[in-house]
Amino acid sequence: MFDIFNVPANIRFKDFDKKVYHLDNETYQLRYPILKTSDIKNIILEIKQNRLEYLSQLPISNVITIIDQAITRWTDPSYPQRQLALKLLPVITDYDAETIKLEIKRFIRLFRKKELFRFIENELPQSEILDDFHPQRSGSMVKAFGPEATFQVFSGNIPGLQIWSLIMTTLVKSASLGKTSFSEPLFPVLFTQTIAEIDPQLANCMAIIPWHGGTVSLERIATENTEATIVYGSNKTVQSIRPLVPMSKIFLHYGYKISFSMIGKEALTADLYTQTIKQAVEDVAIYDQQSCLSTQAIFVENHGVITPIMVAKMIAAELANYQTKRKRASLTIEQSSAINRERTKYQLENINGVSVQVFTSTQNTDWTVVYHASPGFSSSPLNRFVHVFQIDHLEDVNQYLKPYQAYLQSCAMAVSPTRLFTLANQLGEIGINRVSALGEITRAKPGWHHDGHFNLLDLLHFIDVEPNAEQMSEKYDPDVE
Repeated sequence: MFDIFNVPANIRFKDFDKKVYHLDNETYQLRYPILKTSDIKNIILEIKQNRLEYLSQLPISNVITIIDQAITRWTDPSYPQRQLALKLLPVITDYDAETIKLEIKRFIRLFRKKELFRFIENELPQSEILDDFHPQRSGSMVKAFGPEATFQVFSGNIPGLQIWSLIMTTLVKSASLGKTSFSEPLFPVLFTQTIAEIDPQLANCMAIIPWHGGTVSLERIATENTEATIVYGSNKTVQSIRPLVPMSKIFLHYGYKISFSMIGKEALTADLYTQTIKQAVEDVAIYDQQSCLSTQAIFVENHGVITPIMVAKMIAAELANYQTKRKRASLTIEQSSAINRERTKYQLENINGVSVQVFTSTQNTDWTVVYHASPGFSSSPLNRFVHVFQIDHLEDVNQYLKPYQAYLQSCAMAVSPTRLFTLANQLGEIGINRVSALGEITRAKPGWHHDGHFNLLDLLHFIDVEPNAEQMSEKYDPDVE
């Protein structure tokens, strides 16, 4: 029996349910509490009190050191929590075990001490203003404050991603109530257990607990009794939580987004195109496009050594190879139907004379490549389904992207240095907020402005003590002449 929740030591539950998984002739029972609204209220009261007594007084350098020590344990292959995660996550999520192992190894290293300081210094003039008043160029003394408690609605599509939000809220000295998805309730619990091994008092400022999304009674109590709410997930999830958050409180949301790739002719030379294809497929195949960072469409520029249609065919072949190496997760009936509908749509267009070609896995939906001989743009039903658009000049992409402007997020790019910043600038004009190297789109780096916003600043408020207040206070010091 393993608990997929983690709450402060003083919190007790009476009733429980469980999820059962089978692996290698072993049975794993994952237990979680059946929650009442009073439970949520009591948890929030407890983590707020613990924050007041401990986290709010803890120097930011100490907070960073504790997180760094936790991360260091997770970089050790023999660490029990890591071993348990790598054993159970493939069973819970159905993602390829090797993919999970590789991606978690990479992801966890984003939160080492030097990277955490980068997160802070990217947004604040000095990390110490989270501890005390410090002078600013304006002459004022300034201190930053995070929310007393933050309610975080985690998505379950990518293992481990939840700790990005959990760590950010801890850096602003906010207590955390994290609602996990039953699709992946494990990793944040294991991580908070690691924090508890190092500093139980800090862990007591965090609560991680699953419940079924859309349980309005629990979610209303959570939003009303915390000072900030952060939602990750589908637009449906965002829209269900938004009305519950009082207007006076912080509401941050990260809903449905579309990412894409751009391959310049200079990346399709005789000595480079093979590697370019492999990198493009990485951006499609990792976690089966379930991340908002995953490529759904690829613009391929003409005039390379190989043509865009050849690129599409090679991407199809590489996806087939990838499937033998790292199998795609099994799909629901609805997910398979969505892929088959899109395949049929484009196959009919091809029959009717539209310049479209469809390359698919045989007798299943493991992978799909739709080649468009004319430039355009389209989102994907995901699960290794990608569009490839031929284009004469990458500089022309904005006209095809603009109708999707509200949903665009990241772009993986393979172009020469002379074009990189020109293209990035034009993408920024229509709302794209991140450009990565081809093959690296799913691996955001420290300091990235998530959806174009701040990681910390959007959670903070500041108090300024003006110079005249300081000057006047001197008059009331009896020791001053």
